[in-house]
Amino acid sequence: MTNAQTLKSLIEDEVIPEIEDSIDYLFELVDAKKATNEDTDELKDTQELLKAFREILTELENNEIDEEECLELIEDINAMRSGDDEEEEI
Repeated sequence: MTNAQTLKSLIEDEVIPEIEDSIDYLFELVDAKKATNEDTDELKDTQELLKAFREILTELENNEIDEEECLELIEDINAMRSGDDEEEEI
C-alpha cells in the first residue's frame, strides 16, 4: 500500500469519523443549551479541521500530494491522535 493510500484510508476510516463524533457531541451541547463559549469555539475549530481533512482527500484524489508529503501527514496525524504533538507538551 502506498503512503497516499495509507493516508486516504487513515483519514476516511479513522480521522473523519472521530471528528464527526466530536462535532455531533458539541452540537448536542449547543442544542441542549449547555455549551460554554469554549465549546462553541471548539465546535468552530473542529468544523474547520474537518474541512481541512476533506481538502486533503481532494488533493489526494487529484494526485497533488507526493509520497513523501503523505508520509509526513501520516506521522503528524498519528502524533496528534496519540497526544504526542509538541504543541500539547508545552
